[in-house]
Amino acid sequence: MTPRPVAVDVAKLRKIYKESAEARAVFDHFASRARNWSTTTVGRIQANVEAAGAVVSRGNVIDVFKALEDAGCGKFKIGRKGWESRFEWSAQMVSVGQAAAGEPVKVEEVTKEEAEGEEGELALRHSFRLRPDFSIAIELPRNLTAAEAERLAQFVRSLPFGEGPAV
Repeated sequence: MTPRPVAVDVAKLRKIYKESAEARAVFDHFASRARNWSTTTVGRIQANVEAAGAVVSRGNVIDVFKALEDAGCGKFKIGRKGWESRFEWSAQMVSVGQAAAGEPVKVEEVTKEEAEGEEGELALRHSFRLRPDFSIAIELPRNLTAAEAERLAQFVRSLPFGEGPAV
């Protein structure tokens, strides 16, 4: 399916980009992505932007998502009933980020293939304190089954390198 152009207010995107360092960091992240997503959660974008070295708050990301909705890029959804706050794209996030930065690109719609190809947003991040001085984090599918959990437990049981006192 060939993507069609989307009516996005590029001037508004460029104004937001120019006026806010936090918005710039978010837009630059969008532009750097290898592929488009159909849905992007606030937490995921905040973590990705901070991993790239920028400091953005949850509020900053929400402000950007509201501005994106205002510019015609999609719909901001407030999290409810276990769903995280998120942005549902009608435009391709990569070209939105590029257009905001001033690049001469056409902003096109998210295709069905891109919507089906999204995997990152279907995961939940879990953290676990293994020892008093050591924590781990793992991302697991939102719909993790009991069988998958058991397989993961078996994998973890196979990891010890030696017998030692339990802490």
